[in-house]
Amino acid sequence: MHWPFSKTKKPIIRSVAKAATVSPKKNSIVKEKVSDKDFKSWSQGSTQVLTLDQRTLSDKAAFCKMFFALITRYYPAASSARWFWKNLCSTAQKVKFEGGSDSQKKEAKQRVNLLDARISPLKSVKGGGMDVLIAQFFHYIFTYGRFAGFLVPDANFTRIEKFQIVDPFSVRFLDDLDRTPYVTKDNREFFKANQATFFYYGLSMDYDNPYGIALLEAAWSIMKMAEEMLDDMRLSSSNAGLPRLHIKITQPDKDDTEDHEDYVDRISTYFDSYVDNLSDIAPDDNFYTWDDVSIGVTGGHTGAGGFIWRNNHQVLDEEITSAFHLYPWIVGKSAQTTKNWVRTQFDLLLIEVSSIQRVAKRFAEWVRNTDLLLGGITSVRSIHTFELPRDPARKDIAIAERFEIENSERKVLNGVISPETGAMELGYDKAHDPELIFKKGKDSEIKTPEHKDSRDNNMIEDKITDLEGKIDSVTDNIDKILTSIENPVNYHPFSGGGE
Repeated sequence: MHWPFSKTKKPIIRSVAKAATVSPKKNSIVKEKVSDKDFKSWSQGSTQVLTLDQRTLSDKAAFCKMFFALITRYYPAASSARWFWKNLCSTAQKVKFEGGSDSQKKEAKQRVNLLDARISPLKSVKGGGMDVLIAQFFHYIFTYGRFAGFLVPDANFTRIEKFQIVDPFSVRFLDDLDRTPYVTKDNREFFKANQATFFYYGLSMDYDNPYGIALLEAAWSIMKMAEEMLDDMRLSSSNAGLPRLHIKITQPDKDDTEDHEDYVDRISTYFDSYVDNLSDIAPDDNFYTWDDVSIGVTGGHTGAGGFIWRNNHQVLDEEITSAFHLYPWIVGKSAQTTKNWVRTQFDLLLIEVSSIQRVAKRFAEWVRNTDLLLGGITSVRSIHTFELPRDPARKDIAIAERFEIENSERKVLNGVISPETGAMELGYDKAHDPELIFKKGKDSEIKTPEHKDSRDNNMIEDKITDLEGKIDSVTDNIDKILTSIENPVNYHPFSGGGE
């Protein structure tokens, strides 16, 4: 077993000059002495287990953290919910800058790029910056229901070195008017958190409960019932077994001339002969027997006569999904759902995602803008944005927006509202060119309802004229037919009645 550390303090490379003589393969890892106790608190992949030591049993916060971590790792419904929420919220992210001159924005961008290069709490993730920190924020939120940490500036307070994530269960709030946060390691000493550098957020936190609520809290009772039902299904399936052949041999009648022992010997020999003949039958062989043998199937019965496990378990799945604020169709457990209902649920889901992303947005802006202030850049402010997931109803939304624009345009052209008010109705701060809509109105085919009525009247007159022309053509054809009847010699069906 090769470890990146050895039991000696002697490094592989002592100096830069000596390093040049060492092959890159040997130069890839530097060994140093580290105590084994430094690794005991780390979870090694999927081998983490719940250790019920004295500290875990006596410390409710420590137990809850380990319990939430294990359940969201090993229980399928909890793991799926955390995976879904985390990745749904961790969409593509961008940063832009407002205020200041172009040179100041350029300087702010360079400083933010340097901050992103060192802000990630996972240094082994190369190229990961603020997006990795935001992903950690969502991971903690949807696992424990809370996230905490503090900014670490350099010694001269000229920049932010990193954001240090702390155990969110080590945070305690004082029962005062400000709900002042304190941080502890052993529940013995409490250190007041610096409000200028400390950050804490909990799901559904409020003034009475500043700690927040984990998603798992509402789902655990139903998850326990689902686990017991799955165990009952396992035992029932094991008892029923796989489908097997059940061969029934009708017992022969006793002959009047034979005694009881001869009769028993005869029917036993008869039974054993069938067992021997059928024991070696292949899966594709056929059965040829007298009519005193019946062959059926037993075990593994899945008909309506048994327990309807699927229906019962589906009810629990829906309850668990609701506890995690999801919808069944999202996790592929939906049945008979209409398109309109799914569309409504998708809109609600995006609203929930946006509300959580707003917290992450403010967190990222707080980190970056604090670094800009330490660097003396006060006129430029960074803006963090998330891209929402692709909306399957984009076409419907575009059509609705087109009608909204046309409606505002009619109001402006009819003098009901001003161009500025029309722009604000459409969600803009002001109209870019207020006179453009009037210029467009002069050349537009439809400017007011009166113009539309005029166009409709013209279309009706055109249809009437076309109808009159068709009537005249039919009248001419009738006259030609009557003429051909009176003078059949000169009539030819393809000559129009002429000679």
